[in-house]
Amino acid sequence: MNQTTAILLFLLMSIGGIQKSTAQTATLGDIIANPGEDILVPIDFTGMTNLGSLTLFILFDENVLIFNGITNVVPEGSSTFYNYIPDPSSVGLSWIAPGSSGVDFPNGKYLDLQFTFLGGATDLTFAPYCEITDWDGIVLPVTYVNGSVSASAVTFNIDVLLEGAYQYGSGGAMGTDLLDAGNIPANQPYNPGLPYFGNNNPAWYYAGTESAVTIPTGTVDWVLVQLRDASTAGEATGATIVAQKACFLLSNGSVVNNEGNNPVFYTSFSEGAFVIIWHRNHLSIMSSVPVSGFGGSYTYNFTTGAGKVAGGVAGYVELESGVWGMAAGDLNADKIININDKVLGWETDAASQGYSGADANLDIQVNNPDKNELILQNDGKISGIPD
Repeated sequence: MNQTTAILLFLLMSIGGIQKSTAQTATLGDIIANPGEDILVPIDFTGMTNLGSLTLFILFDENVLIFNGITNVVPEGSSTFYNYIPDPSSVGLSWIAPGSSGVDFPNGKYLDLQFTFLGGATDLTFAPYCEITDWDGIVLPVTYVNGSVSASAVTFNIDVLLEGAYQYGSGGAMGTDLLDAGNIPANQPYNPGLPYFGNNNPAWYYAGTESAVTIPTGTVDWVLVQLRDASTAGEATGATIVAQKACFLLSNGSVVNNEGNNPVFYTSFSEGAFVIIWHRNHLSIMSSVPVSGFGGSYTYNFTTGAGKVAGGVAGYVELESGVWGMAAGDLNADKIININDKVLGWETDAASQGYSGADANLDIQVNNPDKNELILQNDGKISGIPD
C-alpha cells in the first residue's frame, strides 16, 4: 500500500467515525389507544454519549391528551425534571449531568411520558427550541423524530342529499351554485358568532379548525359529520359523541374530506356506530340503526328511504320517487322547522346575497322561494336526534 492510498483510507475511516459519533436521535413513539385509556409514550435515544445537559419541549393537543407525569426513566437520567406548560400545551423536560464528567445514555428508552387519552388524534412534536449538549457545552446536532397518539383509524363512506340544493328529475344530483359563485368559505362554518338567528346554542355548533386551500370539485356545501357510540338510536345522546369533523358534500351526495376522499376518523365503537349529518340550514338527521362496517370501513346511504333516519318522515322528505333527503328550513339550528326560522332567520337576511344561513335553497339569494317553497312547506318537521 503506497503512502497516498494509506492517507486516503485513513481519511475515509476518520470521516466514517465522525459520522457514526454524531448520529444522535431523539424519537417519540407512535401510539394507538382507546379513548379514556392511560397510556405511555416513550422517548428513545440513540448515540447520546458524553452528555452534559438536555432541554426538551414536546407539544401536543390538550383536547386529545392529559399529561400525568413521567415514568420508567433510565438510571442515567434519574435527575430529570419535568413540568406541564399550558399554552401551547407542552411538556418540558430538563436534565443536567450530576457528576464531574459527561454521561453516556444507553440506546433505547430514555423515559415514558404518561397521558390519559381522551380520543381523537394528535401529533407529539419536539419544539424547535429543544437542545442537547455534550459535557463541554457544545450543542449536539440531534435529529428529532416526532410521534403521535390516536385511536384506530376508521373510514366512513356516506351518501346524503340536501332538499334545498336538489335538482328535481336528476335521480340524485344537487346544484353547486355556492361553489360556482366562489361563495363557499375556506374555513368550516359551524362556529359562527352567537346568537345565531336568535339561538345562543345552535345544535350543530362546532369549534373545529377544518379548512381547505382548494374546495373540492363538485362541492355543494360544508356539512358536519358526527359519530356516536350507542346500542340503539334512543341511547345515542350527546353524551355518546366519540368524533366529529366538518366535511364537504359533493353534488352526487358523497361526503368527502378536503382532498375529495372518504373522511377518516380516529375513534372506536364499543356499542354501535351512529352517524349524524348536520347542515347549517337543513334539519339534522341520524342513522336509524348502527352503521355496519368491516375492517375499519363503514358505509351508509341515507338517500334510499325514510327508514334510514331516526324519526323517519317526521324529520325527512322524499325528493322524488325513491329518493330522500334532508328537509330544508331549520335556519336557527334548533332541530325543528317552525315560525322562528321565518321570523328570526329568513326575515333577518331577506333580499341579501352570498353565503347566508337563510338561503335555504343554496342559490346565493335569500328571497321568497326560500320561505314559501321550503321553510313554510316543511313547517313542523322535527329532527329525530336525541339530545
